[in-house]
Amino acid sequence: MTNAWELALMENRQAVLDRWSAAAAGRLPGGNASPVAEALAGELGMLLDALAGGSAIDEKLARITRILAVQELPPSKALALFHDLFPLCGGLSADDRDRFRDRIDGLVLQAFDSYMKHRETIYQLKVDEGRRRMHMALRRAEA
Repeated sequence: MTNAWELALMENRQAVLDRWSAAAAGRLPGGNASPVAEALAGELGMLLDALAGGSAIDEKLARITRILAVQELPPSKALALFHDLFPLCGGLSADDRDRFRDRIDGLVLQAFDSYMKHRETIYQLKVDEGRRRMHMALRRAEA
C-alpha cells in the first residue's frame, strides 16, 4: 500500500531532490561546489527513491552517514538534513503529514545509529595509528 506522502515524493521527485540536496549542501563546509556535495546529492537521490518506493534504506542511509561522519560537523548539524525533507513534501492531509513525520523521525534515529558507528570507526583508526606511531618511536629509540 502506497501512502500519500510516498506518492507526493514520486510525483515531485526532482524538485524535492533539488531542494533537499541544496539544503544539505548548504550545511557542508564547501557548499554546493564541493565534490562532497555532489556525492551527497547522488546518495540522497537513491534514499529518496527508496523512501518513495518503500524499499530497504539501510545501505543507502549508511552511505550518506559515512559521508557525513568524515565531515567536521557536529552530529546535530550533520543529521538535521533529514528533517529538511519534511517541509518539502507539502499538500498532505494531517494524517499523512503525521505518518510522514513519523517516518522521518525513524529515519533520523536510524541515521544517528549509523553515523555514530562510522564515527567510532574513525576514532578507532586514529587510536590505532597513534599506537603504531608510538610503537615505531619506541623501536627507533631502542635501536
